[in-house]
Amino acid sequence: MRIDENILRQARAADVLAFFEKYKGFTFASKGGEYRCREHPSLVIKADRLSWFWHSKGMGGYGVLDYLTKAENMPFRQAVDMAVTNCNCLEFVELYNRPEQPSAPPVKKLILPERTGVPLRLYDYLCNKRGIDGEIVNTLMRADMLYEDTRGNIVFVGLDECDKPRFASLRGTQGDCSFRGDCKGSDKRYGFNMSEFSQVFPTRLFIFESPIDAMSHASLMNIHVGDKTAWELDSRLSLAGTTDTALPFFLKKHFDVKELIFCLDNDKAGREATAIMARKYAEKDLAVLIDFPKGKDFNEDLQALRTQIRAEKRTNTRRQDMSL
Repeated sequence: MRIDENILRQARAADVLAFFEKYKGFTFASKGGEYRCREHPSLVIKADRLSWFWHSKGMGGYGVLDYLTKAENMPFRQAVDMAVTNCNCLEFVELYNRPEQPSAPPVKKLILPERTGVPLRLYDYLCNKRGIDGEIVNTLMRADMLYEDTRGNIVFVGLDECDKPRFASLRGTQGDCSFRGDCKGSDKRYGFNMSEFSQVFPTRLFIFESPIDAMSHASLMNIHVGDKTAWELDSRLSLAGTTDTALPFFLKKHFDVKELIFCLDNDKAGREATAIMARKYAEKDLAVLIDFPKGKDFNEDLQALRTQIRAEKRTNTRRQDMSL
């Protein structure tokens, strides 16, 4: 039988916080315009009392029905009954008098290029020419965020909350390696995001123009700390340029981030974009820092450090040979 429209509207408007209190016995503390569960600190409900995200489960949604169908795999009809049963008439968010929202734009269909068999050019370009840590490259490839296409280009993939590709950019590896571009159907809200590999929830986010700079910064972190896993303690996001389209979308889903560190290129475009974004996000109750690379970008810094390390090793080797 068809679900009564009034009942369905009530279920969709059920107060998520009140539902968790009655259905699970959870309690919440209001902090920073959101509600954080005392029993499960990674469960957060936003100020609208409808949007929720459970970090430790890696899932989020809008409303009680989303929780019951996603987190508990409950059939939709049963979820409707459960939502209405566990909320009384005073526990529904006032949705009925809200102005009608414009329909959401259609989801773009991302067209990804075909993968090659053995990614030899990818490893040669990223690890040998660019100096990026091979373990970081392997981790990103296992997460389907990085691969080589049949034309020898490197494909950097931005995933959504369900690990579905929503954005991809290309980088050439042949000739002068100047080719770059975005794949057709890319949604720039989903940037190349290196934040899902830590066992903790990082509170600071490093922000870059390109995936290679984000990977280079992670490699530099490993070298300076002397630990191959040091990069996993922080979040890194590539904007795919100097506009912040991906940043507010990222912050909406990562409540734990309280500090932004802008690491854009050390050139005119990068400095100007950094100044604009730093002012903008400082007004949003976030700690904002600026960290320009010594050279033009962090890959240039990484390559300079790799050259310095090789030179020091050669010098030490000559000294050892002379002492024999």
